[in-house]
Amino acid sequence: MKLFSKLRKDEEGSIVIETAAVMALIGMISVGVVDFGLAYVRNMELANAARAGLQYALVRKPVDGDYSAIVASVEASAPEAGAGANRNISTVLYCECPDGTPSDCTTEDGIDITCDDGTLRKAYLDITISETYDLLLSYYVFPDSLPLSQTVTARLN
Repeated sequence: MKLFSKLRKDEEGSIVIETAAVMALIGMISVGVVDFGLAYVRNMELANAARAGLQYALVRKPVDGDYSAIVASVEASAPEAGAGANRNISTVLYCECPDGTPSDCTTEDGIDITCDDGTLRKAYLDITISETYDLLLSYYVFPDSLPLSQTVTARLN
């Protein structure tokens, strides 16, 4: 009985237990920060790949709706896809008049189509790259993977 009352009053090892509890909490927070930081870096890499495809499209404009070279340049500059990551790259060409109304993107005998007011229509290209990023650990409040997506737009004419 004396032993238990002595252990109850003895505080010699309490700092070790408190330190262990705090260090475990700091460790879990650090792992989460690193995990989500890696996802953020991956998103920036996808943005850079989309911009590289857009730079390619500005130098070599798409011809007759063939975007394969643009998609190939995005794929070449994108980082290696992780295991199980389903990457999707899409390109959309659209045209509009200066007042914002949609316009047809086709040309007639190589001559750009003009709008109703006589101005040339504007051609835009959207490049979107998206994939899922698998988190390193499973967190109670977050899903096991994060959808990452980046879209860039440029005017071609």
